[in-house]
Amino acid sequence: MRKIIFLIVSVCILSISLIGCSKPPKTPSENSIPFLTFSVNQNQKENCVEAYLNYWDLANGKIIHIDNAFYRVNKGPARTDKPGYFDWESVISYYALPLSWDGGSYIYLESNLHTPENIPDYFKVKMFNGSEGSYYSKNLQVELRDFKNVNYLKMPYGDFTFRIFDDYGKIVMEKNIKISLYNDVFHGGNSGGEAYFYEKDSKEVKGLYLYYDTKGGHLLICEINLEKGTYEWHDVKDAEGCIPNMNQLDVSIIGNNFIVPMCGCSLGTVDADNYTCKFLDQQDIFKSLSFYNSKIYCGGYPQIPGEYKDFLILNGTIDYGNTGDGTLSENYRHLWIAYNTRSNDIAGILEWNHLEPQFFVVKDKNGKELSRIKSNVLIKDSDKTYDIDGEPYINGYFLFVNCIKFPHKNGG
Repeated sequence: MRKIIFLIVSVCILSISLIGCSKPPKTPSENSIPFLTFSVNQNQKENCVEAYLNYWDLANGKIIHIDNAFYRVNKGPARTDKPGYFDWESVISYYALPLSWDGGSYIYLESNLHTPENIPDYFKVKMFNGSEGSYYSKNLQVELRDFKNVNYLKMPYGDFTFRIFDDYGKIVMEKNIKISLYNDVFHGGNSGGEAYFYEKDSKEVKGLYLYYDTKGGHLLICEINLEKGTYEWHDVKDAEGCIPNMNQLDVSIIGNNFIVPMCGCSLGTVDADNYTCKFLDQQDIFKSLSFYNSKIYCGGYPQIPGEYKDFLILNGTIDYGNTGDGTLSENYRHLWIAYNTRSNDIAGILEWNHLEPQFFVVKDKNGKELSRIKSNVLIKDSDKTYDIDGEPYINGYFLFVNCIKFPHKNGG
């Protein structure tokens, strides 16, 4: 009998070591980066997309996958021209993401789309009735009133409502403020802004805005004092010219900095306190990954997949069979790179190889393989879910573009 018990315990331990622990840690450690994976559940009467919680354990070089749905996405797929195939891609791309999530203490979900399932106690859940014209960040909702009737070319101001929440989601301040969109500094760009965060000590909201003129793009900071009901525009120094159009998914927030994509493979770090911008070429970061023996391209959308504490997640794609026609060959790899913005160092790499799609591989910054996890475990049933072309997700580009999402505070 003891031998049988010992055998059962040994098998359980072995299974856990291969696929990761099935129970969430009591609290996420500083050396673990949380992320979500999205899977199609086709076993229920009504098919749905489910979000699963995972941890990239940098210290131990492994992925911990929690095998219980984190929340459910209440949106059915669209039909396709092919009988038996459904368009789940648009559901995952447009409806699955949280409204805002810092990865460690809170998650904001949309009540019309998301149903919480197994969310650990250390996450505070706030449900919103999502609407167009609303933007979210930690402890903050920014609503552009009468959003549908705004004409950016004619409206002299934006009519905003700022709502501040405590860590439990209770409203502690609400303020309506009209902000000019045409003045000596801001010349009428998108009134909704690209990103926001709230400074608790000063009771201020910092907003990042973008507009274009004959010189190209311009970044600005709008500093809003909620107690006084006043605001002030600031031009971001050294940031003009080749700035791509962007939305909330493109801009990350670390501390009091906005991290924005610039033209090419460059990133801009906008300091919201002194209104300056410093540039970082991702290729300079990729140079330390010379063990791949091939150029790493800035790949994926958004260019910055997310952020957690001081970590910025970057995307990179290596195409060993590059033909120069702009399309991927069969021999490519996709990388998620955990970059520590404080130490300016790569903390770890998560790799997916199109020639070996059945695994995700965890590597250190020197290219040493530390562990691997099955793709159909991390992205549950990805070998049984098919895209609109009839290809299983486990083989496709869609797998890494949409099915893996890191924390992202800036949401709309």
